[in-house]
Amino acid sequence: MKRLALATLVVSPEHVEAFKALAHPGRLEVFFTLVKARAELAAGQVQEAVGMPSPTVSHHLDQLRRAGLVQARRQERFIYYSVGSEMVNDLVRLLTACC
Repeated sequence: MKRLALATLVVSPEHVEAFKALAHPGRLEVFFTLVKARAELAAGQVQEAVGMPSPTVSHHLDQLRRAGLVQARRQERFIYYSVGSEMVNDLVRLLTACC
């Protein structure tokens, strides 16, 4: 991965919100579950994997979606979630440019 020059780093409010979303242990666990899956998971599958109550998982998924870290797709009565690669790539670039 190419490192960005420190002078070219531009941190947006969206990046800050994404870092804030990941700063919660439960949301981080939900996010890592999706990362490890490398595929879409239904909300129920995420809930089963992390062992949290369904309303809590739904809240975490919504916060991650709003932060651009996950994408949601509705199919009939199910909502499928996957990693939002654009925002995740931005955060990785920001971290690797300065570290």
